[in-house]
Amino acid sequence: MSLYIEAASILNETSGSLRSRIYHRPASSPQLKSPPARLYALIIETLKHQEILNEVIAKSELLKLERKLTHSLTLLLLHDHLLTKNGIATSPGPLRTQIESHKARLSSEFTRARLKRGFGTTALYLSHIASESAPKIPRWVRVNTLKCSLTSLLTQFPDYAKVDTLEDVMTAAKGIKTKAGGRVYYVDPYVKDLLAFPPGIDITTMPCYIKGEVILQDRSSCLPAALLDPPKEAWVVDATSAPGNKTTHAAAILHGAGGSRKGGVIAYEKDPRRAEILKRMVTRAGGDVAITVRPGEDFLKARPKSDELSRVTHLLLDPSCSGSGIVSRAEYSLLPIPEFETKTGTKRKRGGKPAAKPAVTAPAKPAVIADDAEGADGEQEETKQDVAEARLHSLAAFQTEMIQHAMTFPSARKITYSTCSIHAIENEQVVMAALQTKVAKRRGWRVLGREEGVLSEWERRGLDEECAGDHHVAQACIRANPIEDGGIGFFLCGFVREGEDDSKEEDWVEERKE
Repeated sequence: MSLYIEAASILNETSGSLRSRIYHRPASSPQLKSPPARLYALIIETLKHQEILNEVIAKSELLKLERKLTHSLTLLLLHDHLLTKNGIATSPGPLRTQIESHKARLSSEFTRARLKRGFGTTALYLSHIASESAPKIPRWVRVNTLKCSLTSLLTQFPDYAKVDTLEDVMTAAKGIKTKAGGRVYYVDPYVKDLLAFPPGIDITTMPCYIKGEVILQDRSSCLPAALLDPPKEAWVVDATSAPGNKTTHAAAILHGAGGSRKGGVIAYEKDPRRAEILKRMVTRAGGDVAITVRPGEDFLKARPKSDELSRVTHLLLDPSCSGSGIVSRAEYSLLPIPEFETKTGTKRKRGGKPAAKPAVTAPAKPAVIADDAEGADGEQEETKQDVAEARLHSLAAFQTEMIQHAMTFPSARKITYSTCSIHAIENEQVVMAALQTKVAKRRGWRVLGREEGVLSEWERRGLDEECAGDHHVAQACIRANPIEDGGIGFFLCGFVREGEDDSKEEDWVEERKE
């Protein structure tokens, strides 16, 4: 029974991703007795079915009848009782009895819930859930060249065969026979040292992950540092760095694979809590020599003319955005038990009084559990859906201010601006607004043309109609559609300028007035 008790305890924890709670528990946390892989599988499978299981719990009033059962523990037990061939995987005892003593009631409510959803058999229901929950994007793995080379890493995957397309990777993920079999990888043609594996692969238990030789990072998230493409001697600012994926990628371009180690990365993160996550990421990636973390410091308050920042030539901007392009590899939420009509026509929760009106209510917004070692890549999103237009305009104003401030750095020659948003308000419209600022015009900032960048072959580009019909600017913008382009939805644009340092102190003042 410890399997279910430990799984319920993990499910109730609020910090970290599900994988980290199981596979990378702090020494201060109670150590697990159950096999980690078994715990992970039980929780994930239960959460896939929790909508129908919650209805069974509510309609049967099980938690009212069995007061010692908790919601999370009941979900886990009920999943195995109703949906697995062998039932609850433990010897007879109090907890098992509390479920099985209501076998007829639970079975009846499950059948009603299943038929209501249009599934004549349990097999049809299970097949539907399996199809709906199947991963839609591959597992992207960036080789951390601060510690390892691509050639060296591939020696750790001797049984894996290289395939030519992402479709081959996803075909292998579905268990369909391919010429290369099920163990395959794909080398990304756009971002150097980036690989795609079938989504079912568990990289987090492999030595290469544990040693920090690879970083789990979505393809779209790798595009900004790739486009920035700083030379080995460059000094780079990452304006909003946590959790550190893009920061360490920029450092790897500078110092990895025979880098000169003359340049470096200055990483700003104004949120102290996220700054601690950033520091751990930097250390794990072997980036302490290349990266200087500025914990609790706001990039917008940085003084570009200072001795440290006056040498900065490249800036990576990935500010807070709506996150409308985010799609997780597999993201599950622990949903509260909704209220349902009882046979008497009233609504009840365990221990509660009857409600006045017998109507089904929508569940409260759940807490998200990300099925990722670093969460959903740690993007700077504020919310994932239903973003009001007023909020978008507020975000766009902030994003424009970030670009404007970056343009005042005296030695700056190149800036990349990116969001994990699909909204033009935060994307092309911000680019156009930044180009119209006084500092951009006075210092000669322009977009990095499609033909100039290392991502010139990336097909999906910006929207002409959102760039006032300026095809050149639209072509300079890079878009990635969620899932369709192999990862999350994303936007990216580069800015460049030529010439000597001609910045003035009033540039920094004027940007506050615009």
